[in-house]
Amino acid sequence: MVYYDRGAGTPLVLVHGMFGDHMDWAAVLEPLAEHYRVISVDLPGFGESDKPEGGYGPELFVESLEGLRSELGLQDVVLLGNSFGGLVSTLYAEAHAERVRALVLVSSAGMRIYSTEEQALAAGRFSEENLLALEPQYIEPLFSLNFARLTPQRAEYLERQKGKLGRSDLRAYVHALTQCAVLAFAIPVVPLLEKMKAPVLLLWGENDPVFPPELAKSALTVLPGARLALIPRASHMPQMDGPEEFVGAVRGFLDDTSGGNDCKQMA
Repeated sequence: MVYYDRGAGTPLVLVHGMFGDHMDWAAVLEPLAEHYRVISVDLPGFGESDKPEGGYGPELFVESLEGLRSELGLQDVVLLGNSFGGLVSTLYAEAHAERVRALVLVSSAGMRIYSTEEQALAAGRFSEENLLALEPQYIEPLFSLNFARLTPQRAEYLERQKGKLGRSDLRAYVHALTQCAVLAFAIPVVPLLEKMKAPVLLLWGENDPVFPPELAKSALTVLPGARLALIPRASHMPQMDGPEEFVGAVRGFLDDTSGGNDCKQMA
């Protein structure tokens, strides 16, 4: 696994979403690293990390994150997961509850149960055939829903997505994407969060059309210990749409919870 590692203090592990890599957090990496140790990963199958030929199930991602935690000698971590990364982070927190200080789900996947028909539709849309047929002119229409603001971060993200179409490992990457798309719609996370003892922040873009904030608001009715923070004029990737507001929400949450006790002393 390739990862970014900067800063000192409470370790934050940042987990990207579908089509992503550690650079999905580029706008907040340095600001967060002023206060915490920030570790932003390329999940297996994504970015510059290895892309196995086999299956991409929950065990692969959970074991990969646990292996990284162990290798870095971290006792416990705060997990931040965006979209598909929110699902992965929740699965890790379920499997290794003692290793998770706090959980920040950023416009997370899995916030409701999807019907068999909806799952089949998603699997068809993200089939290997369709993804291999992507051309540069389709990138902006496909990914523009991730953003509500016209920012340099948006422009850079779209250019990176266009660049991925020419990668030498495109087929291996698409193989991972197809399986992860199925996983994203197959596992509901709210039942897992109901059993979680670690503090949970649901951090959403106020204008997210991919996983609307109503899903997070609904989850709060069964997660009385969780908190909800909405980033105004932000969409599915609020860390890019509103990086300053995003960092402020994360810092405020960690300062107010047991997951950030030593963060208070560092601030």
